[in-house]
Amino acid sequence: MKKIIAKTFIFLIFFSFTNLQSKEFCNPEGVSVNIPEIAKTEDSNGDKGDVFVYFDQSLSMQGYVKDQPGQKNLYVNVIDDLQQIAENVGSTTYYHAFGKSIKPLKERDIAKVIKPSFYDCKGATTACNNQESKIELPFKMAKANPDGTYIIVTDLFLADKQLVGGTLKQLTKPLKSILKKGKSIGIIGVMSSFNGTIYDIPIKNGGTMKYTEANMRPYYIIVIGDQKNINRIKSNLEEQHFTDPEDEYKFALITSSPILQNLNVNQSISENNIAKINKADAFKFEYVDEVLPIYQFNTEKKFNKKFKIKIENIIVPGSSGVSEYTLEESLWSSPKVKCRKIDWRKAKFEKISGVNANENELTLSLFKNVSEKKRLKLFLGMRYFYFVNIYAEKPGTASEKDFEEWSVRSSDAEKYANDNPVKFKTLNLTKIIKILNAVSNDTFEKTLIASFAIDFNLVK
Repeated sequence: MKKIIAKTFIFLIFFSFTNLQSKEFCNPEGVSVNIPEIAKTEDSNGDKGDVFVYFDQSLSMQGYVKDQPGQKNLYVNVIDDLQQIAENVGSTTYYHAFGKSIKPLKERDIAKVIKPSFYDCKGATTACNNQESKIELPFKMAKANPDGTYIIVTDLFLADKQLVGGTLKQLTKPLKSILKKGKSIGIIGVMSSFNGTIYDIPIKNGGTMKYTEANMRPYYIIVIGDQKNINRIKSNLEEQHFTDPEDEYKFALITSSPILQNLNVNQSISENNIAKINKADAFKFEYVDEVLPIYQFNTEKKFNKKFKIKIENIIVPGSSGVSEYTLEESLWSSPKVKCRKIDWRKAKFEKISGVNANENELTLSLFKNVSEKKRLKLFLGMRYFYFVNIYAEKPGTASEKDFEEWSVRSSDAEKYANDNPVKFKTLNLTKIIKILNAVSNDTFEKTLIASFAIDFNLVK
């Protein structure tokens, strides 16, 4: 009887020891988390910097400052407050007009921007500043002094010749430099009343035509600088001017850093990222070395849960987001429940789980490629350790879709104008957004979003 009791006691001790060992975290050699430095949206020193405001002085802008009966004028109202908005984000504000060239404006002259005479020219046509809209000029100024905040007010009505060849390079080169320095480009589109002439509408047989029948037309406030200042200007406009349900406005944030954070930094990954995983046998969740979250449990069948991340937790609000995610995966197996690093054997398979995303969630279908019909199999009685890095591979293009309804192509512009629209679209707007997204793509760097591990026993 004593022998039986002794054997039972030894068995219980052994069972408790092995069970304890099965709940201990035991990483295979080579498992580590390298947390990247994510571009911050807030300044650390609190220095506001200077603000540079540029008003498009081309003749087509004149229609925004003339009231249209029955329509809300969101151009005059916004420009009236732009001085105060600029002062909220910077220390000193400098004002300019741009068209064929850039001309400084004295502060007392800002009131003239909302008067028709600001867009008139009584001299020789060749000397007038209202015949062109060289938007690349303010961009060049932003490149020269990237510490400032730049606000550009324009109708963004750009001809084909401005979006090709050398002229296009004059536009994209400074923008690429700006994005590489960690700055962003915000585009706020505002639908406003319009009472004037739209010039330079291309026609198929060559040349251009005018249009005078529009009573509404969008204009754009382009802000170049820190994301926090862009968002502050957007918030000020929303609070002060975009207050009625019928107000139409759009926003896009073009940035080389659309990633809000790496989820490992603040231990933002939890057991809730895998639904009901905490109900598994011998479940344990913990951060190893304060950065690597590990799920540990026992299971009797194929593990096919989903790991989900809310997009709002990883993407900068208002940005074009991410269009492609990739996984970097590793899988080890061990024939022993008791943990010894030398017992881990690394599998040769690279594609273990699947990844996809929509506008709300990023989802990993865990062990999607594990199947009896495929080469990758899991065997009963084995212990497995799965480690994955989730990367943002390519920036998104959501802003193209958002602004599409306000855009008309050059090839369609003549027919569109001949249909007598009362709300006139912006020439080549989608093409412009695509160009900005391409610049963003050129400066984007593959970014690690999250890392986690799963350590489980596939019990018999």
